Amino acid sequence: MKELPDIDFEKYLKQRESEIYLQKVDRPTQHLEKALERLSGTLKAYGDTLPWHKCEEFRFRDGELTLWGGVNGMGKSLVTGMVSIWLEHPVVIASMEMLPEATLARMIRQAGGIKSPSREYAESIVNQLDGRVYIYNQVGDAEQDNLFGMMHYAAAELGVKHFFIDSLVKIKGVGPEDHTAQQQFVNKLSQIAKDEHIHVHLIVHMRKQPDEMAVPDKFSVRGHGSIVDLADNLLIVHRRTMGDLDDGQPTGFIRVAKHRHGEWEGTWGFWFHEESQQWVPSPKMGAMPWPEPGRQWSKNDVQEDRLGSIYA
Repeated sequence: MKELPDIDFEKYLKQRESEIYLQKVDRPTQHLEKALERLSGTLKAYGDTLPWHKCEEFRFRDGELTLWGGVNGMGKSLVTGMVSIWLEHPVVIASMEMLPEATLARMIRQAGGIKSPSREYAESIVNQLDGRVYIYNQVGDAEQDNLFGMMHYAAAELGVKHFFIDSLVKIKGVGPEDHTAQQQFVNKLSQIAKDEHIHVHLIVHMRKQPDEMAVPDKFSVRGHGSIVDLADNLLIVHRRTMGDLDDGQPTGFIRVAKHRHGEWEGTWGFWFHEESQQWVPSPKMGAMPWPEPGRQWSKNDVQEDRLGSIYA
């Protein structure tokens, strides 16, 4: 997995934003074909999908911002790490809460499907990740302009289509009670997503629920309500931490609590596979096979037979 080059991202930010500003005025003919697709009803589903077949109703489209929410310890970073290596298009991981080697170690484990892969196996996985996954090497609070400049650079120069920012609380100048700063930061991310035709994933924290089995909703997101309003999608990660976890019921859930440009909202159930650190869609299956570079499993793929019963 490559680290982003040593570049003055704040300087690049000013240059890139001036270029984008000059491109704001278009002729109607530039958008005619896409407009006709919408009018004819032939606009096909587009955007990268989640790793699991039963989640095909949801897609990560260009120009959108997705919030990933969850109470502390519920597996937000674990799930988003798995999602990032299954995506078809290049990704930047900005995990300010983990050292780069810790992030990479977990990705190797998830892609390889085992806890302790050989050196040769790990090297093979990392070679496949090279060019598909980049790491923003910043541990601790991140300067906003540096982060924004990095996003513009990676999108324009490296063809990156997905940015995972972990998390909102690690951004300088955005305090937990500073609602204005939160709104301005999330609004900026949403604008960059549109300007660069990328998808931005922002991890946010949620208030602890009174019942361990209760899956939070969009009103549980910490901070000002406007950050949910500004986002296109909200996915909530939750897992069971009490009770009998051998009762056959899912141990983890992903809830689609907001889906601005899609019709489906609901909750998917998953089971945690300890050896691989994956969330898998069936209680009796092993680790999910990691797809070859540039390829995702299709709905009719033979791998579907290996998934067993699906809980939705």
